Amino acid sequence: MKQEELNEKLKSVIRQAREIGIPVPDNISENVVINPRPRKRFGCCRRQADKFQIEVSSFVLDCLDDKIAGVLAHEILHTCADCNNHGKIWKTHAAAMNEAYGYNIKRTSTFEEMGLSNMTRGSETNHRTPAVRYIIKCRKCGKEYPRQRRSKAVENVGRYRCVCGGRLMILCPAKKSRVDTYRYGKG
Repeated sequence: MKQEELNEKLKSVIRQAREIGIPVPDNISENVVINPRPRKRFGCCRRQADKFQIEVSSFVLDCLDDKIAGVLAHEILHTCADCNNHGKIWKTHAAAMNEAYGYNIKRTSTFEEMGLSNMTRGSETNHRTPAVRYIIKCRKCGKEYPRQRRSKAVENVGRYRCVCGGRLMILCPAKKSRVDTYRYGKG
């Protein structure tokens, strides 16, 4: 999907929401940002100054049009009053959109639900798989925290603790290794 088509899809989804009485504000940027960096997040709604900016991850553009519209709808709902989270009001609006237009808007979705396999995130579609450059390891429980970038935790590992309370250490920085099956983030 091209940028112009994505912007038109955004306008269409905003119009749909308003048609069923969802109070979507007027201060939404007309241009959707396509972000190539995220690996797990499908979309994002940011408030910049006095406008909302809707962003989608570049791999979402490999989805079918109805799935892309669902991501846009999910993010548009975050622009409504008291919907900056996935609370009761947001869920009510999502249920209304799902019922009226057949979307599958929910708090989280899987790559499989979006029609993307886990392999789609890798080099098969020219999306770079992130290289793990540093591994922070707990001396007590052995939990590992992979890091792609030099961060405060990497530079000052002695100031931080594991969730179990154990002291952390840096393993030898990985030499441009790719860890395709490692889960990043919490857990």
